[in-house]
Amino acid sequence: MEFWHVFGDITVLLCMAVLLGIIAEKLGFSGVVGYLLAGTIVGPGMLDWVSTGEDAIRSIAEIGVSLLLFTIGLEVNGRRLRQIMSKGMFIGIFQIAITGVLGYAIARIFGVPIKASIVVGAMGALSSTAVVSRVLQDRSELDSPHGRLAFGMLLVQDLAIVPFMLLIAFIQESPEAVNVATSIGSAGAKLVALVVVVFLAGVLILPRFFGAALIRRSSEFPVILGIVTCLSSMWLADELELSPALGAFVAGMILAGSPFAPQVRGDMAPFKYIFLTLFFAVTGMLADLPWIVESFHWLWTIGVVACIVIGKAVVIWLLAMAWKQPRRVSIATGLCLAQIGEFSFVIGVEAMDTNLLSDNMFQLMMSSSLLTLLLSPFLIGKSRNIAKVLDTALGGEPITKLCNDGEALQDHAVVIGYGVSGHLVVQSLLEAGQQVLVIDMGPIGVKQASDDGAISLLGNAQRREVLEQAGIRTAKLLVCMLPDHRSSAQSIQQIRAISPSVPIVARARYSIHARSLTDAGADVVVDEEQCVGQSIIKETLQQIGL
Repeated sequence: MEFWHVFGDITVLLCMAVLLGIIAEKLGFSGVVGYLLAGTIVGPGMLDWVSTGEDAIRSIAEIGVSLLLFTIGLEVNGRRLRQIMSKGMFIGIFQIAITGVLGYAIARIFGVPIKASIVVGAMGALSSTAVVSRVLQDRSELDSPHGRLAFGMLLVQDLAIVPFMLLIAFIQESPEAVNVATSIGSAGAKLVALVVVVFLAGVLILPRFFGAALIRRSSEFPVILGIVTCLSSMWLADELELSPALGAFVAGMILAGSPFAPQVRGDMAPFKYIFLTLFFAVTGMLADLPWIVESFHWLWTIGVVACIVIGKAVVIWLLAMAWKQPRRVSIATGLCLAQIGEFSFVIGVEAMDTNLLSDNMFQLMMSSSLLTLLLSPFLIGKSRNIAKVLDTALGGEPITKLCNDGEALQDHAVVIGYGVSGHLVVQSLLEAGQQVLVIDMGPIGVKQASDDGAISLLGNAQRREVLEQAGIRTAKLLVCMLPDHRSSAQSIQQIRAISPSVPIVARARYSIHARSLTDAGADVVVDEEQCVGQSIIKETLQQIGL
Protein backbone atom coordinates (compact mmCIF):
# COMPACT_ATOMS: atom_id res chain seq x y z
CA MET A 1 0.00 0.00 0.00
CA GLU A 2 1.36 3.41 -0.98
CA PHE A 3 0.53 4.97 2.40
CA TRP A 4 2.61 2.44 4.34
CA HIS A 5 5.46 2.83 1.88
CA VAL A 6 5.51 6.58 2.58
CA PHE A 7 5.11 5.85 6.28
CA GLY A 8 8.17 3.58 6.20
CA ASP A 9 10.30 6.18 4.44
CA ILE A 10 9.28 8.83 6.98
CA THR A 11 10.20 6.44 9.81
CA VAL A 12 13.65 5.87 8.27
CA LEU A 13 14.18 9.62 7.98
CA LEU A 14 13.12 10.32 11.57
CA CYS A 15 15.21 7.45 12.99
CA MET A 16 18.34 8.66 11.21
CA ALA A 17 17.56 12.26 12.19
CA VAL A 18 17.24 11.35 15.88
CA LEU A 19 20.48 9.34 15.80
CA LEU A 20 22.56 12.03 14.10
CA GLY A 21 20.82 14.77 16.10
CA ILE A 22 21.95 13.12 19.35
CA ILE A 23 25.48 12.72 18.00
CA ALA A 24 25.54 16.38 16.91
CA GLU A 25 24.41 17.51 20.37
CA LYS A 26 27.07 15.34 22.00
CA LEU A 27 29.72 16.96 19.82
CA GLY A 28 28.53 20.43 20.79
CA PHE A 29 26.63 21.22 17.59
CA SER A 30 22.95 21.95 17.13
CA GLY A 31 20.57 19.06 16.54
CA VAL A 32 19.51 20.82 13.35
CA VAL A 33 22.90 19.95 11.86
CA GLY A 34 22.25 16.27 12.58
CA TYR A 35 18.79 16.42 11.01
CA LEU A 36 20.16 17.98 7.83
CA LEU A 37 23.00 15.48 7.61
CA ALA A 38 20.53 12.62 8.14
CA GLY A 39 18.55 13.66 5.09
CA THR A 40 21.73 14.13 3.10
CA ILE A 41 23.01 10.63 3.95
CA VAL A 42 19.78 8.69 3.28
CA GLY A 43 18.84 10.86 0.30
CA PRO A 44 19.49 10.25 -3.39
CA GLY A 45 22.91 11.90 -3.23
CA MET A 46 24.36 9.10 -1.08
CA LEU A 47 22.61 5.96 0.26
CA ASP A 48 19.27 6.53 -1.51
CA TRP A 49 17.28 4.71 1.20
CA VAL A 50 14.16 6.85 0.63
CA SER A 51 12.35 6.04 -2.59
CA THR A 52 9.18 8.03 -1.99
CA GLY A 53 8.93 11.11 -4.16
CA GLU A 54 10.38 14.21 -2.54
CA ASP A 55 7.19 16.15 -3.26
CA ALA A 56 5.05 13.78 -1.20
CA ILE A 57 7.29 13.88 1.86
CA ARG A 58 7.93 17.60 1.48
CA SER A 59 4.20 18.28 1.57
CA ILE A 60 4.02 16.52 4.94
CA ALA A 61 7.19 18.23 6.17
CA GLU A 62 5.76 21.65 5.28
CA ILE A 63 3.37 21.18 8.18
CA GLY A 64 6.39 21.44 10.47
CA VAL A 65 7.32 24.88 9.17
CA SER A 66 3.68 25.97 9.41
CA LEU A 67 3.43 24.80 13.02
CA LEU A 68 6.68 26.62 13.83
CA LEU A 69 5.31 29.86 12.41
CA PHE A 70 2.01 29.24 14.22
CA THR A 71 3.79 28.99 17.58
CA ILE A 72 5.84 32.11 16.77
CA GLY A 73 2.58 33.90 15.99
CA LEU A 74 1.25 32.80 19.38
CA GLU A 75 4.23 34.58 20.98
CA VAL A 76 3.55 37.90 19.22
CA ASN A 77 1.30 39.44 21.86
CA GLY A 78 1.56 42.86 23.46
CA ARG A 79 4.43 41.89 25.77
CA ARG A 80 6.40 40.33 22.96
CA LEU A 81 5.89 43.32 20.70
CA ARG A 82 7.18 45.64 23.43
CA GLN A 83 10.22 43.38 23.72
CA ILE A 84 10.78 43.59 19.98
CA MET A 85 10.24 47.36 19.94
CA SER A 86 13.72 48.08 21.24
CA LYS A 87 17.20 48.61 19.88
CA GLY A 88 17.19 45.06 18.54
CA MET A 89 14.26 45.86 16.28
CA PHE A 90 15.87 48.75 14.42
CA ILE A 91 19.27 47.08 14.22
CA GLY A 92 17.56 43.90 13.02
CA ILE A 93 15.57 45.69 10.30
CA PHE A 94 18.64 47.47 8.93
CA GLN A 95 20.71 44.30 9.18
CA ILE A 96 18.18 42.36 7.12
CA ALA A 97 18.02 45.12 4.52
CA ILE A 98 21.77 45.69 4.23
CA THR A 99 22.72 42.00 4.31
CA GLY A 100 20.03 41.20 1.76
CA VAL A 101 21.22 43.93 -0.59
CA LEU A 102 24.85 42.85 -0.23
CA GLY A 103 23.92 39.23 -0.94
CA TYR A 104 21.99 40.31 -4.01
CA ALA A 105 24.85 42.50 -5.25
CA ILE A 106 27.50 39.80 -4.78
CA ALA A 107 25.33 37.24 -6.58
CA ARG A 108 24.78 39.64 -9.48
CA ILE A 109 28.53 40.28 -9.74
CA PHE A 110 29.03 36.56 -10.35
CA GLY A 111 26.35 36.49 -13.03
CA VAL A 112 23.45 35.01 -11.05
CA PRO A 113 20.03 35.93 -12.55
CA ILE A 114 18.07 38.74 -10.92
CA LYS A 115 15.36 36.59 -9.35
CA ALA A 116 17.85 34.04 -8.02
CA SER A 117 19.99 36.87 -6.63
CA ILE A 118 16.99 38.18 -4.69
CA VAL A 119 16.48 34.74 -3.18
CA VAL A 120 20.18 34.48 -2.28
CA GLY A 121 20.04 37.86 -0.55
CA ALA A 122 16.93 36.85 1.40
CA MET A 123 18.49 33.56 2.50
CA GLY A 124 21.71 35.22 3.61
CA ALA A 125 19.89 37.84 5.70
CA LEU A 126 18.43 35.38 8.22
CA SER A 127 20.22 33.67 11.11
CA SER A 128 19.35 30.58 13.16
CA THR A 129 17.07 31.26 16.12
CA ALA A 130 17.17 27.58 17.13
CA VAL A 131 20.97 27.34 17.20
CA VAL A 132 21.84 30.76 18.65
CA SER A 133 19.25 30.77 21.43
CA ARG A 134 20.13 27.18 22.40
CA VAL A 135 23.89 27.82 22.63
CA LEU A 136 23.45 31.12 24.48
CA GLN A 137 21.08 29.46 26.94
CA ASP A 138 23.48 26.57 27.54
CA ARG A 139 26.27 29.07 28.25
CA SER A 140 24.06 31.23 30.55
CA GLU A 141 24.62 34.18 28.20
CA LEU A 142 21.05 34.75 27.02
CA ASP A 143 20.71 37.63 29.50
CA SER A 144 24.15 39.07 28.75
CA PRO A 145 24.30 42.36 26.78
CA HIS A 146 25.19 40.65 23.51
CA GLY A 147 22.73 37.81 24.23
CA ARG A 148 19.79 40.20 24.68
CA LEU A 149 20.71 42.16 21.57
CA ALA A 150 21.13 38.99 19.50
CA PHE A 151 17.81 37.58 20.70
CA GLY A 152 15.97 40.82 19.86
CA MET A 153 17.41 40.74 16.34
CA LEU A 154 16.44 37.08 15.97
CA LEU A 155 12.84 37.96 16.82
CA VAL A 156 12.83 40.53 14.02
CA GLN A 157 14.34 37.98 11.64
CA ASP A 158 11.68 35.42 12.58
CA LEU A 159 8.98 37.91 11.65
CA ALA A 160 10.82 38.84 8.45
CA ILE A 161 10.07 35.40 7.00
CA VAL A 162 6.53 36.63 6.28
CA PRO A 163 7.49 39.50 3.92
CA PHE A 164 10.22 37.31 2.40
CA MET A 165 7.69 34.61 1.58
CA LEU A 166 5.50 37.27 -0.02
CA LEU A 167 8.54 38.48 -1.96
CA ILE A 168 9.12 34.97 -3.32
CA ALA A 169 5.50 34.86 -4.43
CA PHE A 170 5.83 38.26 -6.15
CA ILE A 171 8.90 37.40 -8.21
CA GLN A 172 7.56 34.10 -9.51
CA GLU A 173 5.81 35.97 -12.32
CA SER A 174 7.26 37.96 -15.22
CA PRO A 175 9.84 40.58 -14.21
CA GLU A 176 8.16 43.26 -16.30
CA ALA A 177 7.14 46.24 -14.21
CA VAL A 178 3.44 46.04 -15.05
CA ASN A 179 3.23 42.33 -14.29
CA VAL A 180 5.19 42.74 -11.06
CA ALA A 181 2.88 45.54 -9.96
CA THR A 182 -0.15 43.41 -10.79
CA SER A 183 1.35 40.46 -8.93
CA ILE A 184 2.09 42.59 -5.88
CA GLY A 185 -1.41 44.03 -5.89
CA SER A 186 -3.00 40.60 -6.27
CA ALA A 187 -0.89 39.04 -3.53
CA GLY A 188 -1.51 42.01 -1.27
CA ALA A 189 -5.26 41.75 -1.77
CA LYS A 190 -5.15 38.02 -1.02
CA LEU A 191 -3.12 38.65 2.12
CA VAL A 192 -5.61 41.29 3.29
CA ALA A 193 -8.47 38.87 2.62
CA LEU A 194 -6.71 36.14 4.60
CA VAL A 195 -6.05 38.44 7.56
CA VAL A 196 -9.62 39.80 7.55
CA VAL A 197 -11.22 36.36 7.43
CA VAL A 198 -9.01 34.90 10.14
CA PHE A 199 -9.32 38.06 12.27
CA LEU A 200 -13.11 38.07 12.06
CA ALA A 201 -13.17 34.41 12.96
CA GLY A 202 -10.84 35.14 15.87
CA VAL A 203 -12.96 38.04 17.10
CA LEU A 204 -16.49 36.81 16.44
CA ILE A 205 -16.33 33.03 16.62
CA LEU A 206 -13.32 31.73 18.53
CA PRO A 207 -13.88 33.76 21.74
CA ARG A 208 -17.33 32.20 22.03
CA PHE A 209 -15.84 28.74 21.75
CA PHE A 210 -12.91 29.41 24.06
CA GLY A 211 -15.19 31.21 26.52
CA ALA A 212 -17.66 28.37 26.78
CA ALA A 213 -17.76 26.65 30.17
CA LEU A 214 -17.14 23.24 28.60
CA ILE A 215 -13.98 24.50 26.86
CA ARG A 216 -12.67 26.16 30.02
CA ARG A 217 -13.09 22.94 31.99
CA SER A 218 -11.48 20.76 29.34
CA SER A 219 -7.75 20.21 28.92
CA GLU A 220 -7.93 19.00 25.31
CA PHE A 221 -10.55 21.19 23.64
CA PRO A 222 -8.46 24.42 23.63
CA VAL A 223 -5.62 22.55 21.91
CA ILE A 224 -7.98 20.96 19.39
CA LEU A 225 -9.52 24.35 18.60
CA GLY A 226 -6.05 25.84 18.21
CA ILE A 227 -4.98 23.11 15.79
CA VAL A 228 -8.25 23.43 13.85
CA THR A 229 -7.74 27.20 13.60
CA CYS A 230 -4.16 26.69 12.40
CA LEU A 231 -5.08 24.04 9.79
CA SER A 232 -8.09 26.05 8.58
CA SER A 233 -5.95 29.14 8.09
CA MET A 234 -3.32 27.03 6.26
CA TRP A 235 -5.99 25.62 3.94
CA LEU A 236 -7.47 29.07 3.30
CA ALA A 237 -4.02 30.50 2.50
CA ASP A 238 -3.38 27.67 0.04
CA GLU A 239 -6.76 28.31 -1.61
CA LEU A 240 -5.77 31.97 -2.00
CA GLU A 241 -2.47 30.82 -3.58
CA LEU A 242 -0.48 32.04 -0.59
CA SER A 243 1.93 30.07 1.55
CA PRO A 244 0.20 27.78 4.10
CA ALA A 245 2.92 28.73 6.58
CA LEU A 246 1.89 32.37 6.22
CA GLY A 247 -1.70 31.40 7.04
CA ALA A 248 -0.50 29.54 10.13
CA PHE A 249 1.44 32.61 11.29
CA VAL A 250 -1.62 34.85 10.91
CA ALA A 251 -3.71 32.35 12.89
CA GLY A 252 -1.12 32.32 15.66
CA MET A 253 -1.14 36.10 15.92
CA ILE A 254 -4.95 36.11 16.13
CA LEU A 255 -4.89 33.58 18.97
CA ALA A 256 -1.98 35.28 20.79
CA GLY A 257 -4.40 37.32 22.91
CA SER A 258 -6.29 34.24 24.05
CA PRO A 259 -5.73 33.08 27.64
CA PHE A 260 -5.27 29.60 26.23
CA ALA A 261 -2.33 30.61 24.00
CA PRO A 262 0.37 29.21 26.37
CA GLN A 263 -1.49 25.92 26.67
CA VAL A 264 -1.97 25.62 22.90
CA ARG A 265 1.68 26.47 22.30
CA GLY A 266 2.92 23.97 24.88
CA ASP A 267 0.67 21.09 23.85
CA MET A 268 1.48 21.55 20.17
CA ALA A 269 5.23 21.47 20.83
CA PRO A 270 5.63 17.69 20.32
CA PHE A 271 3.85 17.84 16.94
CA LYS A 272 5.90 20.86 15.92
CA TYR A 273 9.18 19.18 16.79
CA ILE A 274 8.31 15.98 14.93
CA PHE A 275 7.24 17.74 11.74
CA LEU A 276 10.05 20.30 11.96
CA THR A 277 12.63 17.52 12.31
CA LEU A 278 11.08 15.91 9.25
CA PHE A 279 11.31 19.20 7.38
CA PHE A 280 15.04 19.55 8.06
CA ALA A 281 15.64 15.92 7.11
CA VAL A 282 13.74 16.35 3.84
CA THR A 283 15.66 19.57 3.18
CA GLY A 284 18.89 17.65 3.79
CA MET A 285 17.78 15.12 1.14
CA LEU A 286 18.09 17.92 -1.39
CA ALA A 287 21.76 18.43 -0.51
CA ASP A 288 24.35 16.47 -2.43
CA LEU A 289 27.68 16.04 -0.63
CA PRO A 290 29.41 14.48 -3.67
CA TRP A 291 28.50 17.67 -5.55
CA ILE A 292 30.93 19.64 -3.36
CA VAL A 293 34.00 17.80 -4.65
CA GLU A 294 32.97 18.10 -8.29
CA SER A 295 34.41 20.87 -10.50
CA PHE A 296 35.98 22.72 -7.56
CA HIS A 297 32.55 23.40 -6.01
CA TRP A 298 34.24 23.25 -2.62
CA LEU A 299 36.08 26.48 -3.45
CA TRP A 300 32.80 28.24 -4.15
CA THR A 301 31.36 26.81 -0.93
CA ILE A 302 34.27 28.10 1.15
CA GLY A 303 33.92 31.52 -0.50
CA VAL A 304 30.20 31.73 0.29
CA VAL A 305 30.79 30.63 3.89
CA ALA A 306 33.48 33.31 4.30
CA CYS A 307 31.14 35.97 2.88
CA ILE A 308 28.33 34.92 5.20
CA VAL A 309 30.41 34.72 8.40
CA ILE A 310 32.58 37.79 7.85
CA GLY A 311 29.96 39.87 6.05
CA LYS A 312 27.15 39.37 8.57
CA ALA A 313 29.45 39.79 11.56
CA VAL A 314 30.85 43.10 10.24
CA VAL A 315 27.43 44.46 9.20
CA ILE A 316 25.91 43.72 12.62
CA TRP A 317 29.02 45.05 14.38
CA LEU A 318 28.86 48.40 12.57
CA LEU A 319 25.08 48.74 12.89
CA ALA A 320 25.14 48.00 16.62
CA MET A 321 27.85 50.59 17.17
CA ALA A 322 25.81 53.09 15.16
CA TRP A 323 23.04 52.51 17.72
CA LYS A 324 25.44 53.39 20.56
CA GLN A 325 26.23 49.82 21.59
CA PRO A 326 29.68 49.14 23.09
CA ARG A 327 32.20 47.75 20.64
CA ARG A 328 32.62 44.46 22.49
CA VAL A 329 28.87 43.90 22.58
CA SER A 330 28.59 44.74 18.89
CA ILE A 331 31.37 42.36 17.84
CA ALA A 332 30.08 39.51 20.02
CA THR A 333 26.54 39.95 18.66
CA GLY A 334 27.80 39.87 15.08
CA LEU A 335 29.71 36.63 15.72
CA CYS A 336 26.64 35.04 17.29
CA LEU A 337 24.48 35.76 14.23
CA ALA A 338 27.06 34.89 11.54
CA GLN A 339 25.24 31.93 9.98
CA ILE A 340 22.31 31.00 7.75
CA GLY A 341 19.28 29.84 9.71
CA GLU A 342 16.37 27.44 9.46
CA PHE A 343 14.04 29.95 7.81
CA SER A 344 16.60 30.36 5.04
CA PHE A 345 15.91 26.72 4.19
CA VAL A 346 12.20 27.54 3.99
CA ILE A 347 12.94 30.29 1.48
CA GLY A 348 15.37 28.09 -0.45
CA VAL A 349 12.97 25.16 -0.74
CA GLU A 350 10.14 27.46 -1.82
CA ALA A 351 12.38 29.05 -4.46
CA MET A 352 13.57 25.61 -5.60
CA ASP A 353 9.98 24.42 -6.02
CA THR A 354 9.14 27.42 -8.19
CA ASN A 355 12.33 27.17 -10.28
CA LEU A 356 13.71 30.47 -9.00
CA LEU A 357 16.95 28.76 -7.98
CA SER A 358 18.95 26.45 -10.21
CA ASP A 359 20.07 23.11 -8.81
CA ASN A 360 23.71 24.24 -8.61
CA MET A 361 22.82 27.45 -6.78
CA PHE A 362 20.57 25.58 -4.35
CA GLN A 363 23.32 23.02 -3.64
CA LEU A 364 25.80 25.85 -3.07
CA MET A 365 23.53 27.60 -0.56
CA MET A 366 22.64 24.33 1.18
CA SER A 367 26.28 23.27 1.55
CA SER A 368 27.25 26.72 2.81
CA SER A 369 24.37 26.69 5.29
CA LEU A 370 25.49 23.37 6.75
CA LEU A 371 29.03 24.66 7.24
CA THR A 372 27.90 27.92 8.90
CA LEU A 373 25.73 25.94 11.32
CA LEU A 374 28.70 23.71 12.14
CA LEU A 375 30.81 26.81 12.87
CA SER A 376 28.15 28.59 14.94
CA PRO A 377 28.68 26.89 18.34
CA PHE A 378 32.40 27.66 18.14
CA LEU A 379 31.86 31.31 17.13
CA ILE A 380 29.21 31.87 19.80
CA GLY A 381 31.34 30.20 22.48
CA LYS A 382 34.39 32.31 21.62
CA SER A 383 32.48 35.52 20.81
CA ARG A 384 33.40 37.29 24.04
CA ASN A 385 37.10 36.44 23.82
CA ILE A 386 37.27 37.36 20.14
CA ALA A 387 35.43 40.63 20.84
CA LYS A 388 37.87 41.42 23.64
CA VAL A 389 40.90 40.81 21.41
CA LEU A 390 39.50 42.83 18.50
CA ASP A 391 38.42 45.67 20.77
CA THR A 392 41.93 45.92 22.22
CA ALA A 393 43.55 45.68 18.79
CA LEU A 394 41.34 48.47 17.46
CA GLY A 395 42.37 50.83 20.21
CA GLY A 396 39.69 50.07 22.75
CA GLU A 397 39.78 52.19 25.85
CA PRO A 398 42.48 50.60 28.04
CA ILE A 399 41.76 49.64 31.59
CA THR A 400 43.47 52.08 33.92
CA LYS A 401 45.98 50.34 36.14
CA LEU A 402 45.39 50.49 39.86
CA CYS A 403 47.47 52.98 41.78
CA ASN A 404 48.34 52.43 45.42
CA ASP A 405 46.12 55.28 46.59
CA GLY A 406 43.24 54.47 44.24
CA GLU A 407 43.28 57.93 42.65
CA ALA A 408 43.51 56.47 39.13
CA LEU A 409 40.07 54.90 39.49
CA GLN A 410 37.02 56.95 38.55
CA ASP A 411 33.43 56.06 37.75
CA HIS A 412 34.08 52.31 37.93
CA ALA A 413 32.16 49.31 39.27
CA VAL A 414 33.43 47.34 42.26
CA VAL A 415 32.54 43.65 42.55
CA ILE A 416 33.26 41.85 45.84
CA GLY A 417 33.73 38.10 45.40
CA TYR A 418 34.70 36.29 42.22
CA GLY A 419 32.84 33.01 42.30
CA VAL A 420 30.59 31.71 39.53
CA SER A 421 28.00 34.47 39.99
CA GLY A 422 30.62 37.17 40.37
CA HIS A 423 32.33 35.98 37.19
CA LEU A 424 29.07 36.34 35.22
CA VAL A 425 28.46 39.84 36.60
CA VAL A 426 32.00 40.99 35.78
CA GLN A 427 31.85 39.53 32.27
CA SER A 428 28.62 41.40 31.52
CA LEU A 429 29.98 44.69 32.90
CA LEU A 430 33.21 44.37 30.93
CA GLU A 431 31.32 43.50 27.78
CA ALA A 432 29.18 46.60 28.25
CA GLY A 433 32.35 48.71 28.27
CA GLN A 434 32.51 49.36 32.02
CA GLN A 435 35.66 49.57 34.09
CA VAL A 436 35.52 46.91 36.79
CA LEU A 437 37.55 46.27 39.92
CA VAL A 438 37.25 42.91 41.69
CA ILE A 439 38.02 42.38 45.37
CA ASP A 440 38.59 38.78 46.37
CA MET A 441 40.32 37.04 49.27
CA GLY A 442 41.64 34.17 47.15
CA PRO A 443 44.70 34.49 44.87
CA ILE A 444 43.09 32.19 42.30
CA GLY A 445 40.03 34.45 42.00
CA VAL A 446 42.23 37.55 41.78
CA LYS A 447 44.33 36.02 39.01
CA GLN A 448 41.25 34.85 37.11
CA ALA A 449 39.65 38.31 37.33
CA SER A 450 42.84 39.89 36.03
CA ASP A 451 43.02 37.40 33.16
CA ASP A 452 39.41 38.17 32.28
CA GLY A 453 40.20 41.87 31.90
CA ALA A 454 39.19 43.34 35.26
CA ILE A 455 41.37 45.16 37.76
CA SER A 456 41.90 42.81 40.68
CA LEU A 457 42.69 43.42 44.31
CA LEU A 458 43.57 40.77 46.89
CA GLY A 459 42.10 41.61 50.27
CA ASN A 460 39.23 41.59 52.72
CA ALA A 461 36.38 43.93 51.73
CA GLN A 462 35.50 44.44 55.40
CA ARG A 463 38.73 46.41 55.89
CA ARG A 464 38.57 50.14 55.31
CA GLU A 465 42.02 50.40 53.73
CA VAL A 466 41.12 47.77 51.12
CA LEU A 467 37.97 49.66 50.18
CA GLU A 468 39.89 52.94 50.01
CA GLN A 469 42.46 51.34 47.72
CA ALA A 470 39.58 50.10 45.52
CA GLY A 471 38.49 53.72 45.04
CA ILE A 472 35.10 53.23 46.65
CA ARG A 473 34.57 57.00 47.01
CA THR A 474 34.57 57.50 43.22
CA ALA A 475 32.87 54.21 42.25
CA LYS A 476 29.59 54.34 40.32
CA LEU A 477 28.34 50.96 41.61
CA LEU A 478 29.18 48.23 44.10
CA VAL A 479 28.06 44.63 43.73
CA CYS A 480 28.51 42.34 46.72
CA MET A 481 28.55 38.65 45.70
CA LEU A 482 29.76 37.14 48.97
CA PRO A 483 27.80 34.00 49.94
CA ASP A 484 28.09 34.61 53.70
CA HIS A 485 25.49 37.12 54.87
CA ARG A 486 27.53 38.26 57.89
CA SER A 487 30.55 39.12 55.75
CA SER A 488 28.27 40.86 53.25
CA ALA A 489 26.53 42.93 55.93
CA GLN A 490 29.82 44.00 57.53
CA SER A 491 31.30 44.92 54.15
CA ILE A 492 28.22 46.95 53.22
CA GLN A 493 28.29 48.80 56.56
CA GLN A 494 31.94 49.68 56.03
CA ILE A 495 31.19 50.86 52.48
CA ARG A 496 28.33 53.04 53.69
CA ALA A 497 30.64 54.65 56.23
CA ILE A 498 33.05 55.63 53.44
CA SER A 499 30.56 56.41 50.63
CA PRO A 500 26.95 56.93 51.72
CA SER A 501 25.64 57.48 48.18
CA VAL A 502 27.18 54.68 46.08
CA PRO A 503 24.46 52.26 44.82
CA ILE A 504 24.89 48.79 46.32
CA VAL A 505 23.53 45.55 44.88
CA ALA A 506 23.89 42.58 47.21
CA ARG A 507 23.32 38.85 46.94
CA ALA A 508 21.30 37.07 49.66
CA ARG A 509 21.90 33.33 49.61
CA TYR A 510 18.84 32.67 51.77
CA SER A 511 15.60 34.64 52.04
CA ILE A 512 15.90 34.86 55.81
CA HIS A 513 19.05 36.99 55.48
CA ALA A 514 17.76 39.46 52.88
CA ARG A 515 16.43 41.88 55.49
CA SER A 516 19.77 42.09 57.30
CA LEU A 517 21.51 43.18 54.08
CA THR A 518 18.87 45.85 53.48
CA ASP A 519 19.31 47.10 57.04
CA ALA A 520 23.08 47.20 56.49
CA GLY A 521 22.58 49.65 53.62
CA ALA A 522 22.12 47.66 50.41
CA ASP A 523 19.89 49.39 47.85
CA VAL A 524 18.96 46.21 45.99
CA VAL A 525 19.02 42.70 47.45
CA VAL A 526 18.72 39.76 45.07
CA ASP A 527 17.12 36.85 46.91
CA GLU A 528 18.81 33.68 45.64
CA GLU A 529 16.03 31.38 46.86
CA GLN A 530 13.35 33.43 45.11
CA CYS A 531 15.35 33.46 41.88
CA VAL A 532 15.83 29.69 42.02
CA GLY A 533 12.15 29.20 42.77
CA GLN A 534 11.08 31.35 39.82
CA SER A 535 13.46 29.49 37.49
CA ILE A 536 12.16 26.12 38.66
CA ILE A 537 8.56 27.25 38.23
CA LYS A 538 9.29 28.36 34.68
CA GLU A 539 11.05 25.11 33.77
CA THR A 540 8.34 23.02 35.46
CA LEU A 541 5.52 24.73 33.57
CA GLN A 542 7.41 24.34 30.30
CA GLN A 543 7.88 20.63 30.93
CA ILE A 544 4.13 20.10 31.34
CA GLY A 545 3.27 22.35 28.40
CA LEU A 546 1.99 25.40 30.32
